[in-house]
Amino acid sequence: MSITIILLTLGAAARLTRLVTDDYITRHIRAFFIRRYGPDNDLAYLVTCPWCMSMYISGGMFTLAWFYGWHPAFVIVTAALTASYLIGTAATLVGSAEVD
Repeated sequence: MSITIILLTLGAAARLTRLVTDDYITRHIRAFFIRRYGPDNDLAYLVTCPWCMSMYISGGMFTLAWFYGWHPAFVIVTAALTASYLIGTAATLVGSAEVD
């Protein structure tokens, strides 16, 4: 596995972790688990904890990278997810600097 595939997989895992645990668009999924199982349940905690969720997402992403890292579809998807994460982070940092 090349360093490029490793870095793209890291970026994609970071973006997917953020998507599941923090993003507005997936709030209904998190709310479903919290309503169904209660806020103290381990599954409800999992979908809101980036440290916990990142282990599972990274495990899946690096398994895919091991088997399909050479495939153009994998490279395109991970590059898009990595770019999304980096641009979103940059926009958040620049936006918060302008407010202060």
